[in-house]
Amino acid sequence: MRLPATLPLILAATGVHAAVTTYEFPVPRPTPGAPYTGWEAYNDNQPCVAPPLPDPKPAVDFTVPLDYGGNPQNAGVEVPGSFLGISIEMSLAEALIGPNSSWVWPQFLNLMSNLKERGGSPVLRLGGNSQEKAYIVDELAGGHSIERHVIGPSSFTNTPTLVFTKGIVEAMKVASDLIGIKWFMGMPMNQSQPARLEIVEATEPILGDSLITWHLGNEPDLYVNHGYRETYSEAAYVAEFAQIRDQLVANPNIQRKNNLGGPAICECNTGWHNDDLIRNQDYIGKFGDNLNALIIMHYPTDNCPAPDGTRVSGQALVDKTQGLFNDYAKHVGLHTATEFATKYADMATIAAEAQKPLVLLETNTASCNGYLGLSDSLLAAMWNLDLGMQLASHGFTHMMIHLGGQQAYYNPFMSPPHNASAPFMWTVAPPFYAILIASEFIGPNGNTRVGDLKMNEENAFMAGYVLYENNQPVRVLLINFMDDPSGAHDLTVRLQTNGVSQASVRYLSAPNGLTSKFNVTYANQTFGGYFESDGILRGTQVTESVPCDGSGVCPIPVPAPGVAVVFLTNDLIFDAAADPIQTFETTMTTKMFNTAAVDGLTLATSNGINAKARARLIGMQTSNPQKSVKKNDATSNKITTGIALLGGLVTAAAALL
Repeated sequence: MRLPATLPLILAATGVHAAVTTYEFPVPRPTPGAPYTGWEAYNDNQPCVAPPLPDPKPAVDFTVPLDYGGNPQNAGVEVPGSFLGISIEMSLAEALIGPNSSWVWPQFLNLMSNLKERGGSPVLRLGGNSQEKAYIVDELAGGHSIERHVIGPSSFTNTPTLVFTKGIVEAMKVASDLIGIKWFMGMPMNQSQPARLEIVEATEPILGDSLITWHLGNEPDLYVNHGYRETYSEAAYVAEFAQIRDQLVANPNIQRKNNLGGPAICECNTGWHNDDLIRNQDYIGKFGDNLNALIIMHYPTDNCPAPDGTRVSGQALVDKTQGLFNDYAKHVGLHTATEFATKYADMATIAAEAQKPLVLLETNTASCNGYLGLSDSLLAAMWNLDLGMQLASHGFTHMMIHLGGQQAYYNPFMSPPHNASAPFMWTVAPPFYAILIASEFIGPNGNTRVGDLKMNEENAFMAGYVLYENNQPVRVLLINFMDDPSGAHDLTVRLQTNGVSQASVRYLSAPNGLTSKFNVTYANQTFGGYFESDGILRGTQVTESVPCDGSGVCPIPVPAPGVAVVFLTNDLIFDAAADPIQTFETTMTTKMFNTAAVDGLTLATSNGINAKARARLIGMQTSNPQKSVKKNDATSNKITTGIALLGGLVTAAAALL
């Protein structure tokens, strides 16, 4: 499939310039006394301070009984270990996943492998604002996989028209084959007559069963704000949804007719509401046979400019961020997990009645890229984890933390914005630790439900969740939002079990408390700081042992601040010493010594990589053979049996490794 016939004409008429997803070297770094001038994703400034401690001081030593009755009343529906996932802006696919089936970023695969080993197959979403004006083509000039063109309205979201190749989808397929990733995929809704179905036609046969849902339309309640429609209403949206659905059902080139997701409105002060739309417009009655998910998009607040383009700045912005920081450091109240879950309690009921999964497909601390100091802090990890488990206990089946790119503060991780020269050049930020912990807490075993312990009389400064397997408690997650290095606000949570003699505990912590942006560790392991990660955890995994008394009461310490994951059985989910993780070395990415691997049949039947693309990728060096990471022998044997090396190399070249 080539560019749509109208697109080259528009390009010629407007004289626009295509911009690809590579960035200039070097990244501007701060100098003492000078303001930071680099990309927001790597800004190490911290304008926030720890919130004030509660007065009066809450009880910090208390007992929490666990329910062994076999019918827990405080738990949600069954959820997978992949409950917390990542929403990737579609325009970032090349930079984060890879340009084609022969070149998939090993750092991305390593990060996903960490999730798979703990919670099973990861679930990701590729979409966002950029999906609405996306075209898929067979190839682009110069071997590029993605180009962005400013055509038509882009509004303050600065969303250009996105053109990408099938190579992107093939890279997604390789990642799925290697790691088992499942996908929610964005589908444009910027026109309905005729519907834009070419992405579906091209993607479905490539991704196959790895594709879960087509997410049709991204925040349609904002179409007027974004300049996509002059006027728009819930009724108009439902009518357009029906027109596109009808064309999809009638299309002989599309096999699955029942994997649409919606309505995906964000309720961003537009007067639209998911539950009202579903009921008033008979959404499920009209589309139930074609839906396999009810989708919500929502952020608790935003950092967007005003309609006139002005933004809060200077000290006013610092004060606003600090106020939000204080709000987010709680379990109950404004901008908290419990407030969020309460807002969508009606949607949970609707989903249960319709027997449809309820998916929060895009969220984060604040829309429009988040806030410096809040969205990139340890607090963001704890808040996202609390939100995820709260929603899991209230009927949601998935929650996706959005990744917005170099201009965003809230990214879970990000590739480097320049031609890097070492493998340790990705940035893994605090929000990714929330996803990692959720994967381990829920685990891969299935038949799992999350319950809210409502501990300590639902105190606002702490949260507790229990993980039921087959309706029996097996793990507990404890969160202490208070920040006190003196230890006076550390918690001792006495879990009343059914005779457990010893509990095992792993901790999330950081040396500077809630405001920490790096040196974050989980179980004593870390991904490092800015530009330091190849996607592999470093350090020796540490699991603490806590003896329980003769009546099965286990006193679990929880530092202020911190998160504790408590294992009540011998199933530790992931033991780094006993179960070496599948890893993918980064040296091949540029020097072509080794790289991620894929089944030879997949490589043989792929489009491969042409000379222009290879030349461009070699220029995007991200590693050095003298700095390569030693591969675990067991892991090496595990992933290289019967496979061909990626990177566009023929089999003969592989013999040079």
